Amino acid sequence: MASIGHVAVGMAFGRAYSDDPAVARRAMVAFSVLSLWPDADALGFAFGVPYDSTFGHRGATHSLLVALVLGALAYPLAKRWKLPPRRTAVFATLVALSHGLLDTMTYGGGHGCALFWPLTSARFWAPLRFIPIAPIGMGMLSAAGVHVMMAELIIFLPFWAYALMPRKRAAA
Repeated sequence: MASIGHVAVGMAFGRAYSDDPAVARRAMVAFSVLSLWPDADALGFAFGVPYDSTFGHRGATHSLLVALVLGALAYPLAKRWKLPPRRTAVFATLVALSHGLLDTMTYGGGHGCALFWPLTSARFWAPLRFIPIAPIGMGMLSAAGVHVMMAELIIFLPFWAYALMPRKRAAA
């Protein structure tokens, strides 16, 4: 999956996080970054980490356990930044979890996601796969990459619309 869908989910969660527009904007940025974080495993290609290894692309970083750990790490950060810690932890967990789950809904090659790592390194696909898989690296600048980005813009249009929709002004 290209990053467009992941960012849309992060932004939508950020908007839902707070009614305060300034807090929501910061949350949109933070949750967008968090929604992309599991794909840091793609850097492993540069170091010779095989795609299908435990720490290869769509491996451990895409697991439910890592999403829970990221949510747990958000709790003390939220306390430090004077944000609601439980709400922040739940939102962070759901955003991190969304990445692996969305990647299981892609079609067109690749491997599934190691959702249940460390219990198993087996890769899984969702029964419904309707998101085209994105080319890795510079392949995103190809015709296939543009096709995937356009498809994701359409598929995730409700998330973009919610995230970017102007807020109603409070009555004076």
